[in-house]
Amino acid sequence: MSDVESMPGHTQRITGPDRTGTAWAVVDSVGRFVDIGLRPGWWEALGPDGVAAGLIEALESARTKAALVPLLLRRGGPPQDRDEGVAAAGPGDSLDVARGRIAEAYRLIDEAGKRMREQQASRVIAGPRGLFRLHVRGGRIDRAETGPQRPGPGDTERLVADARDALTELARGRDGALDAWQR
Repeated sequence: MSDVESMPGHTQRITGPDRTGTAWAVVDSVGRFVDIGLRPGWWEALGPDGVAAGLIEALESARTKAALVPLLLRRGGPPQDRDEGVAAAGPGDSLDVARGRIAEAYRLIDEAGKRMREQQASRVIAGPRGLFRLHVRGGRIDRAETGPQRPGPGDTERLVADARDALTELARGRDGALDAWQR
């Protein structure tokens, strides 16, 4: 799987690894969780105590790549994507652009207020198999851990399924948005 793959409807799947290369995650073009997994050798590279953090590290890696893609695409974009395009527009267009920016600023302020309120609530999201847990505050992952059942080398599929279920539950509770992992 390459780092960036196109999907139907021009959405992209972006893959990120953990530092060992044995855990991987996939997000869409805006950083929403798509999938997560482990490659052979994860037990030796991460072990039962490091696998949860490795999976979340891979998710953060994929989300970072997703955040960089628009910046790279903009860099060589047409002038209307940059500020000089606003200056070249007519006076009525400049007013519409300014109104749009103000509306977007209000929307961002409202979102920030919601996130601040959400960050007050701490909870644990456990996978149904008892192999993976997320400790979250609002929509942000504070940490991840295995347990309460300790996974073994033969639990790869069950562990990954538990991680998928927990991350999907977190994303569902946040209308599909998954905030970055706090280190």
